[in-house]
Amino acid sequence: MLVSSVVYSYLTVGHCWVYSKRHKIKNKMRTLLFVFVAAILCSAWAKTKRDDNKVKIAVYYESLCPDSKRFITTQLAPVWRDLRGAVKVKLVPYGKATHDKVNGKWQFTCQHGADECYGNKLQSCILKDRSLLDTDKMELVICLMSQANPDKALDTCLEQVKKLSNSDKIKRCASGEMGDNLLASYGDKTDLIQRPLSFVPTVVINEKYDQAVQDEAMNNLKAVVCRVSINKPSSC
Repeated sequence: MLVSSVVYSYLTVGHCWVYSKRHKIKNKMRTLLFVFVAAILCSAWAKTKRDDNKVKIAVYYESLCPDSKRFITTQLAPVWRDLRGAVKVKLVPYGKATHDKVNGKWQFTCQHGADECYGNKLQSCILKDRSLLDTDKMELVICLMSQANPDKALDTCLEQVKKLSNSDKIKRCASGEMGDNLLASYGDKTDLIQRPLSFVPTVVINEKYDQAVQDEAMNNLKAVVCRVSINKPSSC
């Protein structure tokens, strides 16, 4: 009887010990999971907060428009490179184009002809390519806008950001249904600002269009950014 009691006690204690050990492990795992999720949420919140403090620059432009080329290469490019941490740029390659669906297929008319429509699609596909970093996309657009022929310049520009392998995918996108759909969606976004645009490029700061700000931004975008920035960068 004594032996049985001892064995029973041993088994009971052993079972409790194992249960307690498992319980501690589960609690530890729950704690680690909570910390992990909390860290992700905090990081996302911090990024959102940082983005909220950035100056939002939206540029509604055309791939072959001389004024668009000048603005992006001489104003937007240096501001983006020098004040990258203080600005959030949105590019909308459409301009004064029009789009209508005929027999289930998008038809586009662009201010500078069919080549510009293709150039707009090319940049639309670049901007929506998830395999490219945001910095790659910006550098590609800046590079393309500095060239006379965007189609011929694509491979050269891709080589600069070490993404030449993306060339065929981007060209297929621009020549196909995906390119049509992307350009049409950019057209819808442009129409929300003004239909048609009175001037290309149209520059919108902090989601509010202002003609005086637009005029200043065309020649001194940095001054506009520095003036409206909440946390002024040292280079201001």
